[in-house]
Amino acid sequence: MCDLENSGLIDCARKEGRIEVANFKIFQDNPDQVRVKIFGNNNAALNTDSSGNLTITSSGLAIAAPSGGLSITSSGLAIEPPTGGLLITSTGLAITSSGLAIAAPTGGLPITSSGLAIEPPTGGLLITSAGLAIVSATTDVSATRANIIDTGGSGDTTYNVLDVRTWTFGIVNSSLDTNAQALVNLQISPDGTNWLNDASPVTVNQNALTSLVSSIFLKYARVYYSAVSASSAVTLNIFFQGVL
Repeated sequence: MCDLENSGLIDCARKEGRIEVANFKIFQDNPDQVRVKIFGNNNAALNTDSSGNLTITSSGLAIAAPSGGLSITSSGLAIEPPTGGLLITSTGLAITSSGLAIAAPTGGLPITSSGLAIEPPTGGLLITSAGLAIVSATTDVSATRANIIDTGGSGDTTYNVLDVRTWTFGIVNSSLDTNAQALVNLQISPDGTNWLNDASPVTVNQNALTSLVSSIFLKYARVYYSAVSASSAVTLNIFFQGVL
């Protein structure tokens, strides 16, 4: 029997062939070697930083981009712009000292170095540096009717006034004969065929001016004129002026 009191447990077990004792110097000189290390499926130890957190290697964090989404390449994150959308160049999204460069779609709003420029349509909205201004288009048509001797009268040019906000006829008697007088009347119509006198006829003397303004709203308007005397030829200058 082994003397446990004098030899000790370890020596007794070794003498009897029951255990082999490893070199206990590892605990004294290299304690780091007895710590548990974790390995991945490539038989490589996981890497941690000085705080014990997992680190990302020099090749970067691998992220699979969704189909049609962000493209992640070796050079970084690439964004493919939609057609007619933001202009993104090979160097990325171009932001200059003057601001963000956006390519305007064909037929869209022109975007210049000074900002967003909106070109108003002809007769439409006028956008100025001070803000939004509404510009009204106008119409101004004139015609001369000379040598009028018909006392029965006739209708002049028909105008569609449905889209004209306000309008007026102006008639000037420019006859050379002082006795040349004319009768004028404003007529309106819903169909351009059936006409209604808006008021009583007005007598216009030589070199005189009169205006005709409708008190009833219908689609079409015209001036109806005649000579007072067939022996005195009349010349009329007829103006149609309005604001759209």
